Amino acid sequence: MSSMRRLCAGFAICIFAMAMATDLQAQNATSGGDMGPGQEAVQKVELDNAQARIAEWDAQLGELEDALGNSEILGRVISDGRRTTEQMAVATSALRNLASDRLKRLNAAKSKLGEPPAEGQDEVPAVARERERLNQDIAKVSGLIKQIELVDFRAAEISDRLASLARERFTRRILGRVDVPLDPRIWVEAGSEILAVPSMVQARYSNLEVQGVIADELNEIAPGLVFLAMVVLAALVGGEVVVLRYIPARWKVMPKEDRIALISGTRFVFTALVPGIALLIAYSMLDSQEELLKGSMGDFIHQCFAAALFLLFVGASVRSVHSPFAPTLRRSGTTTRGARVVGIASLAVALIFAVDMILLQGATTLGTSLNVALIQSITNVLVISILLYVCSLGVFWVHGERVRHEFWAKLERRSRRGLKAVAIILPVLMVLGYVALARFILENLIMAAAFLTCYWLLRGFFRALMHTYLVQPDEPKDDSTPDTVHGTLYFWLRVTIDVVMVIIAIPAAVMVFTDIAWVDLLSAGEQAFIGIQVGGIHFSLRAILLAVVMFVIVLGLMRFFQRMLSTRVLPNTKLDQGLQHSVSAIFGYAGICLAVLMAISAAGMDLSNLAIIAGAISVGIGFGMQSIVNNFVSGLILLVERPIKVGDWIVVGADQGFVKDIRVRATEIETFDRSSIVIPNSELISNRVLNWTLKERSGRGIIKIGVSYGSDVEKVREILLEMADKRREILSYPAPQVVFMDFGASSLDFELRYFLRDIADVLAVASSIRFELVQRFRDDGVEVPFPQRDLNLRDIDKLTDAIREAGQGRRQPARDAQKHDEPDPSASDDADDIGEGAEKKPTPPSAAKDVSRDGDAAGRSIPDPGGDSDGDAPR
Repeated sequence: MSSMRRLCAGFAICIFAMAMATDLQAQNATSGGDMGPGQEAVQKVELDNAQARIAEWDAQLGELEDALGNSEILGRVISDGRRTTEQMAVATSALRNLASDRLKRLNAAKSKLGEPPAEGQDEVPAVARERERLNQDIAKVSGLIKQIELVDFRAAEISDRLASLARERFTRRILGRVDVPLDPRIWVEAGSEILAVPSMVQARYSNLEVQGVIADELNEIAPGLVFLAMVVLAALVGGEVVVLRYIPARWKVMPKEDRIALISGTRFVFTALVPGIALLIAYSMLDSQEELLKGSMGDFIHQCFAAALFLLFVGASVRSVHSPFAPTLRRSGTTTRGARVVGIASLAVALIFAVDMILLQGATTLGTSLNVALIQSITNVLVISILLYVCSLGVFWVHGERVRHEFWAKLERRSRRGLKAVAIILPVLMVLGYVALARFILENLIMAAAFLTCYWLLRGFFRALMHTYLVQPDEPKDDSTPDTVHGTLYFWLRVTIDVVMVIIAIPAAVMVFTDIAWVDLLSAGEQAFIGIQVGGIHFSLRAILLAVVMFVIVLGLMRFFQRMLSTRVLPNTKLDQGLQHSVSAIFGYAGICLAVLMAISAAGMDLSNLAIIAGAISVGIGFGMQSIVNNFVSGLILLVERPIKVGDWIVVGADQGFVKDIRVRATEIETFDRSSIVIPNSELISNRVLNWTLKERSGRGIIKIGVSYGSDVEKVREILLEMADKRREILSYPAPQVVFMDFGASSLDFELRYFLRDIADVLAVASSIRFELVQRFRDDGVEVPFPQRDLNLRDIDKLTDAIREAGQGRRQPARDAQKHDEPDPSASDDADDIGEGAEKKPTPPSAAKDVSRDGDAAGRSIPDPGGDSDGDAPR
């Protein structure tokens, strides 16, 4: 990991140094005050030669205007004219910038001479001569700028006409409708003409003798062409052998997905990239010779190289993805049978398409009739449509429920549906007569599929390489690095691979699917890197990259110093922990602000324009960022005023805990349950906050205790003070004290009050003292009473007799009968009282319940326990 970090750091420093050097060079080239004598002389020479260049450009534009005036305009004239006007636009822009810079210098020199003398006043002859010379130079450069602007205007106008003409021809060619030849005689004639093509080739090129300049050029590059042809054959034949037979042992123990990605990617590299690069070198060698690729034969050779490259890349992609001859190594979602069918059908499509490219160009070179090209296009498109329809059939693809809802499975199903639709639409378009449109759709579909397949293969190959050799350890069982580290490293490596491949793929796609040349693409990238002026704002990719690199470097340095400050400098000072955290946090915020300001300055923006940005931000704050800014300002107040600090024990409403971190927007509190509470800083400023450790760590603890009324209160006081005096956590000053609080309902209430060195120990100390008090009170006979209640029972004598009789098991039926037969005197008295109108006193509920219980007890048969009759009586 340390080597990777050093590598990334060195790479970032190199980019920063190159960007700084390029920026300084551009500033020296554009700033007039810093230009040396040599550069000024080169500038004057270029301006002196500008008239010749302008005359050359005028001649070229005149030729293009004459060509556009003709009735028949060849396609080569349009493409060459567009390339010429684009190059002319770049050259005129550079020359205009040079002239403008020269004009600024001349005006600056003229301003040093001061204002010209008034009429009738004389001027120093030397100054007058210098003023006259500067005026002549200014007039000359001004006229040159006007000429350049005129050339630029003419070039832009001709370029627009050429672009319009190219679009019109393209639209007419693509959307043009032809009559599909249904007459059998046309097919017979076209067939006979196709059969006569070999004789036409023999008649034209049988007596061809390569002599003169062409022979010399071929003899010069022949050894190189032979060597490159051998490289192509060796890569095609040996690539498969190397991959399938000499697989590294490390690849065999990798997961299946990585192993197949490595094998398919290696096959693609050996069978596509290596021979493709060799073919490109061979074509560049032919193109470097002036006489070899001229005329129709040069176009035919160019088309042959294009078809060979297409066949190489598509064939390698098909073999790597479907692997029809080794289905176990396939990367697609086909079945074993489908890998063979789809793979062979895809290879057939690529072969037919490549042969069609060569035959069409050959027919154009030989001058065959239009019917031959038309029949060839119809036949090839029909055959390719049938093969594409076969490839899209679901019988050749796996339909697993487990992967049905995965991204790649959905993409594969939708791609097959789209391919089936295209395979049906193409014959319909040809039947309707839109042969060129069907061919255009087919060409772009095949090229897009080939390009995306190549991109996907290389992306998976590089990812597997990174995962195999940079992420996975040599011995996974002995690896002590956590899996999260491997996952994080693999994620960022994948992001890096994706970014690099997208940066490479976009220009390649532009070149493949558009008519933009490589030189024009490089000039566009250079222009974007140098800068684009949009109104009054100058956008420069170089400035943006420099700003990003500057921000990362400055922020990294500030983070490093912040870490050094918080780990080595501040701990050796006498500052408390909270103040150390505040200083470190403020230093971090200052580092972020400094990194942003330096990045903005490196991007070329004027810092005075930040006032406009601040105004816009203030409007945003007024509408939707009030709470965010409120929390941010509250966080700064907390760091400066420090009502709470990191490590403080605070209580906010129903929540309490220790302050873990004070961030920009919110403060994190860790509760005693080890859970985290995030509280916005504005609440800590506007609401009440109890801070146990704001001024100091000491605090008071209280233990409440109650003893029975018969206890010796002095002895209780001595025990409590003794418990407090022997605890190290309790301060001796202020001294602990025992307070007699109250005469409680069940006990005499005391409080032991003491001060702790650290209030955080309040629960632990109180628990320890309570444990010791329980044992000490037991040893000294001090009772801690239960809650007491007094219970008053009415008719206790009757209740006692009833319980005694029930315990002895005696029943008194005669007495009960007598009670029912004989009138009760008290009852008669009560009756008399009722008769006299006196109120009868209600029986209390408790008495009624006692009577019912006595009756139930008398009615039950309870065995005689024996012994004394009063043995079971309540005592």
